[in-house]
Amino acid sequence: MVADQEDERVTVLPDIEDDLRDELIAALQAVGLTCRSDDAALVVDGTRLDPFLIGRAHPTPADLTQLVQDHRRRAPAVVVADRISEPGRSVLRDAGWGWLDRRGHVRIWSNGLRIDTSVPGVAARRSPASNPWTPVGLEVALAALVDPGSPVTARRVAPVIGRSVGAVHELLDRFGHVGLVGRSSHLPLMPELFWETAAHWPDDTWTPLAAPIATVGAELGAGVVVRVDERAATLGGARIPAAGDLPARCYVTSAAAMRRARQLVDRDSPTRTWVRVPPVRWLPLNDGHPPDDDHPWQVAHPVVCALRLASDPARGREIVESWGIVG
Repeated sequence: MVADQEDERVTVLPDIEDDLRDELIAALQAVGLTCRSDDAALVVDGTRLDPFLIGRAHPTPADLTQLVQDHRRRAPAVVVADRISEPGRSVLRDAGWGWLDRRGHVRIWSNGLRIDTSVPGVAARRSPASNPWTPVGLEVALAALVDPGSPVTARRVAPVIGRSVGAVHELLDRFGHVGLVGRSSHLPLMPELFWETAAHWPDDTWTPLAAPIATVGAELGAGVVVRVDERAATLGGARIPAAGDLPARCYVTSAAAMRRARQLVDRDSPTRTWVRVPPVRWLPLNDGHPPDDDHPWQVAHPVVCALRLASDPARGREIVESWGIVG
């Protein structure tokens, strides 16, 4: 059974169903399994499987959440798509669903059949040089997300992020290769670019400080402390209950300032502020909330706050989706 891509109601479309089934068979055979079609079912290494197949192009986590809710009783279910982001995969994994990501990954989870693996021949065709998720790549993606209505060209983006035109041009080729920036339109593919960037946004190695954020800002200087936590997100329009009750999280943009910050570590005291160096050199700010005497810190651009929140596939994704910041 296959779901119509234009209608969320379940509709049998034989041609699409056959195409999706053939793709799935080819992927399973590519990973070394014996697989054949038996009417509407598959026989995989002797195990009969009658999957509910759904075809999509670039489903977002919200799209996949809705699919799971609409077709909760259909199992096993497999989504076949050009691209499924890591947050999207988490939605499917939590629901017990499978997927075929045409970029090179297949997952089927049913009684007697557990498959979760890369598909040879797809991943192998991607050289390491095609990976856009370098520090400069994150900056290029961030620049595109901050201004998604403008063409993402090397000459426009390079001076914004302070990188060379050549370096940005190379990264844009990589984003075009993976389908996240249009090769003709030069526009970012939204919201897919956001969710892919969030899946690659580093959010580990935080250092706990016993000092409150006001002390941290006063000690290090407002020019190097950038707030990126839930409170910063609310200043950009997010609705997060009790955001001010959580320990602050800040990027410290100077290596020297980060070394001074470590002097405020006190393992025996409660954590009041978390700090780390930012994952990117170019960090856009929320210009509507500059530092002052009572708030000696800067506030990150709402997109930066959203990326950091969305890197948490549980609570953070829900906050970002309800925020509406992703187009």
